[in-house]
Amino acid sequence: MASFCKVTIIAFFVLANGVFLSSPTQAIRTSEQDFGLALEPSPNNGEDFIPKELSHYLGECVKKIGEECGPIFFTRIFIGTKNVISASCCKKLLDMGEECHDTITESIISRPEFRANATLYETRAIDVWNLCSL
Repeated sequence: MASFCKVTIIAFFVLANGVFLSSPTQAIRTSEQDFGLALEPSPNNGEDFIPKELSHYLGECVKKIGEECGPIFFTRIFIGTKNVISASCCKKLLDMGEECHDTITESIISRPEFRANATLYETRAIDVWNLCSL
């Protein structure tokens, strides 16, 4: 089974297309090899452990949004930039589905570094979904 932390990090990789910092000092760009490594079990005490099914589901959701659009949504929701969301990215988001959108958002919010602003991120995620749903 994969650790929650590692699945969240791979979501960041794809969503931020290399912009997300998996640590404060290092920018990482994803590859198939990174994805495989990200799904390996964590040596942690099990606090961030998630079921294999959820890990697989998150991976599939992240693939659907793609490397081009992921960073746009990530920065809009978690950084707060008012970047333009293209029609093609909105289509990818809607094709991915609201359940995937919510699951990715919640998995990121559950990380300690994002927990404090959970309500803000949830509101932004809803706003992004509504904007693309128009």
